Amino acid sequence: MKCKFCGNDLPEESKFCPSCGAPVEPEEKQEQEQERSERLAEAKQQENQNPYEYGVPGTDNGSGAQNENPYQYGSAEQDNENPYQYGSAGQDNENPYQYGSAGQDNENPYQYGSSGQNNENPYQYGSTGQNTSADYNANNGTYGQPQKPINGTTYLIFAIISTLLCCLPLGIVAIVYASKINSLQRNGDYAGAQNAAKKAKMFTIIGTVAALVVSIFYIIFAVVIGIGSSDFDDDPVSNVVENVIEDKDDSKKADDSDKSDKAAKSTEPAVASGELGTSWDSYTVQINDKVLTFPCTKADIEAAGLSMDTDYTAENYMVNANEYELVYFEDANDNEIMAYAINNTDTAMEVKDCLIGGVSVDDYDLENGGLTVIFPGGLQMGASKDAVTGAYGEADDTYDGDSLSMYSWYSGDSYYKSCEIDFDAESGLVCTMTMQNFGQ
Repeated sequence: MKCKFCGNDLPEESKFCPSCGAPVEPEEKQEQEQERSERLAEAKQQENQNPYEYGVPGTDNGSGAQNENPYQYGSAEQDNENPYQYGSAGQDNENPYQYGSAGQDNENPYQYGSSGQNNENPYQYGSTGQNTSADYNANNGTYGQPQKPINGTTYLIFAIISTLLCCLPLGIVAIVYASKINSLQRNGDYAGAQNAAKKAKMFTIIGTVAALVVSIFYIIFAVVIGIGSSDFDDDPVSNVVENVIEDKDDSKKADDSDKSDKAAKSTEPAVASGELGTSWDSYTVQINDKVLTFPCTKADIEAAGLSMDTDYTAENYMVNANEYELVYFEDANDNEIMAYAINNTDTAMEVKDCLIGGVSVDDYDLENGGLTVIFPGGLQMGASKDAVTGAYGEADDTYDGDSLSMYSWYSGDSYYKSCEIDFDAESGLVCTMTMQNFGQ
């Protein structure tokens, strides 16, 4: 199919000519226009004198008089004064609402125009040679005028740069509008594309300017602060360095003082009592100078100089039947050990009334000094693997991790009768000791 105005080939299902921008009429409408033009040409050749019939050349109304019927369907060369008749070529029509043809001098601003008409109606369906509204085309992008494409990618690049380097909120708005430009052009909405480009440009500029203004104020503020500080220090840089050195010296002195306090609190490891067992399955542990055999009572641990941390577990906390709860005991130097409060009865009871089924302690819990924990065979924190395996034999289960190695021994009749010794992976020395005997 070809454009009836410029004659160029048209893509299928196109609504506007890509060359001249004119609207494309469907083929059916073009055929109807051609058929209508043929009928009008045929009527032009007929001379109808019958006032009521559709004009036939050479006929009259029966009296020999020519047809002067003002309402007849007229033919060419008739002098029609009927303002409502259907006119043809050659008529002198003064009806402002008639259906016009080629060659008519029509002043009706609402008629359907054809080629060669001098139409001043800005709303009519225009053809080639019509004087359409230039302002309307320029402002709204109507058909008939090819539009200059807008490069949306350029707007998008500047919007992204503004977002990353300048003002994030305004830059995002600019990106949103810039991303719409190309899609609006593909849909034929040139006016919308121009509006989106205008807004993208506006927000990009505003964001860049705002970022520059903020940067300028920040620099001014920093300079003012720098000048103000120089009033107090002749050499600010040297003063800062001196302060850092002094802080390090103070920190070192505090660490040395803390270490001295801990050393003063710590005592020599207690000598293993004769009541302490030699093998792990004796389930004995010496805390300071008191030997405990698990399970024991809460009072037995308190007799070794420890008290239960009620901030962690309240004394009236209920422990269900045949279950256990973790509790903590601490001494006056804030050293602590973890204990297992067990309930071997068939009814719930308060944690303060439960038995203690074992303890677990690590070197971090004893770092304040003043608390000694000795396991069977005289094993304490810092013992070697050889010393442990020499006292307890080969472990039933071992695990070697990145930070520590775990050696475990189990009783054959219960999982809750066991001993676990952990070794630091770097030093290879004991760092954690756990003993359990729930009495089941």
